[in-house]
Amino acid sequence: MGLPRLPPPDYGSPSEAFQPGTQPTPTQVQPSARRNCKLRKCSAGGWGGQAGWHKRNALLSAPDDLCEEQPCQTSSAGMHSLPPDLLIQVFSQLDPGARRLLLPLVCQQWRDVVSQPTSLWTHLDLDFASEAFDDNGQLAQVKQEQIIAWVHQRGSAVRSLRLQGSYQPLELREISDEDGASSDGAVSMTASQPLHDFTGMGLARLLLGLRLEELVLERCSDILQASAFVAIASLSNLKVLNLKGIRSQLHPSQSEALWGLGHLEELVLDCDQPQESDDAAVLPQHTADSWGLPEFPDGMLKLRNLTHLTLSCHYALTSLPSTITKLNKLQVLNLDFCTLENLPASLGNLTALTTLDVEGNLFLGDAFRQLPSTPPGMPPISPLNLSGLSSLRYLNLNACGLTQIPEMLSELHGLETLDLEDNELGLEDGSAAVMGRSLTSLSRLQCLNVAQCRLSHLPAIVERLSGLRILDLTNNRITNEGLPASLARLPHLKAIGLKKNRLTSVPRLLGGLRSLQELYLEDNEDLQVGEGLDFIAQLPALRMVMMGKTQGSWNSRSLHFMTDFGLRLHTRHPARHILRISFPGQAPDEHDDAPMLS
Repeated sequence: MGLPRLPPPDYGSPSEAFQPGTQPTPTQVQPSARRNCKLRKCSAGGWGGQAGWHKRNALLSAPDDLCEEQPCQTSSAGMHSLPPDLLIQVFSQLDPGARRLLLPLVCQQWRDVVSQPTSLWTHLDLDFASEAFDDNGQLAQVKQEQIIAWVHQRGSAVRSLRLQGSYQPLELREISDEDGASSDGAVSMTASQPLHDFTGMGLARLLLGLRLEELVLERCSDILQASAFVAIASLSNLKVLNLKGIRSQLHPSQSEALWGLGHLEELVLDCDQPQESDDAAVLPQHTADSWGLPEFPDGMLKLRNLTHLTLSCHYALTSLPSTITKLNKLQVLNLDFCTLENLPASLGNLTALTTLDVEGNLFLGDAFRQLPSTPPGMPPISPLNLSGLSSLRYLNLNACGLTQIPEMLSELHGLETLDLEDNELGLEDGSAAVMGRSLTSLSRLQCLNVAQCRLSHLPAIVERLSGLRILDLTNNRITNEGLPASLARLPHLKAIGLKKNRLTSVPRLLGGLRSLQELYLEDNEDLQVGEGLDFIAQLPALRMVMMGKTQGSWNSRSLHFMTDFGLRLHTRHPARHILRISFPGQAPDEHDDAPMLS
């Protein structure tokens, strides 16, 4: 279990209005409580065998209209007189089981609602992987022509469309001889039975004519072709474009079509992570190194209304243009797992920026530590200055090749979350002093993550981070002597992670953290409990203490004091399961995945 953190922005996720609704039954499109309906199956096979399927199938009158129903008689004059919008509201309050029972009673009215472009169809969601199987688990291929016809009938109402899971990775399968015997463990790459018959041109036809404001294509790289980009570019009202799981290079001729979307506010171009089945022999010209953008396109700077830009895992992206300041409305800039070597000095002029995420750019350390070197004959590179980022609240420098905390961070007075995990901050002499100078002016900092940074101790002036609520020191080299007494003077600290360090006893100073809720002490191999832990048990807000070991063992004295500790906690908080103790070889506690700081 990791230490709880303040949640980072949800890069590339659909907006609140576009969250998936409840799963519809195989024979009836249902309005969800969020007014967001998933497309029902467009399949070649039957609808499957839930109870009552004969009666429900009788309501289907035409194969090309997936929701058409035959009129039935009802004495409910009140229902017949309801306007469509009110009828939708009535059924959105019912659970799916109740809808199946009640819909036939008003089927004539319901048929008119579901076959017309009403507000019921504002948000549509098609998951190929789930829609391609009937209720008996049999493959029923999603049909392109039926989907297109169904959507276009209601197209004038559709504003948000999400397609996900059309791409099927190759599977590793063991090769067998004719007798069924294994061939020495040899494997082959084979394709699964296709879930759908969609093509890139089919996607383009689906999009044409729609007035979308939001489009999400997640793991649909097999149908994200040049024709689809042209169709996307025709969506002149589009505000959110989210392309996740890209598995090909985005040629300028393709991406150029997008730069005319003048109303676009959120753009996510997220390349897929390589899978175990990805092999250079299978994809010789399309390896992960070439997926995505070959460079930052100048045309993207035409999107002057962008507030959110995510370019994830574009391994060919090594730099940003200084003219990125033309995107002066940017609030979120996520460039994680690219190969950036520096950041433009002008970055500090993005005054609206609240979130900057450059995690996994392993070569950025020099950009923060000193002026990057300039090739002979080239003009000198201006120093990075972040002082203009007055709105910045979240900064992620995880795994950026840092060897000390950049002193320029002291200028970010509004920063609330700082993630420095997986940097070698403890290697250089005087690193603690640099940490003190860099961080103590961050009076609004609430979450500090310095896990896996080779730290041996904290600076005493950590107490100046008076607003700190979460401190993650996991997987360092910290001893009992490396924790200053001033740590106990953090009045709002709710969680501290000391997992995988070099503690030999439970530090007494932790008893001064009166707001502490969660304490993580697992995998300190030499940790023993040689005294009572009343100073921890009396913390008024305490709700979790983790003290497991995967290596080493507890001596009998430790077991005695931990047993006493557990009894005292149970007496004080009988309804809470606070103490979690594990031993080498023991299965994880069933509570280990409980939500933290919720």
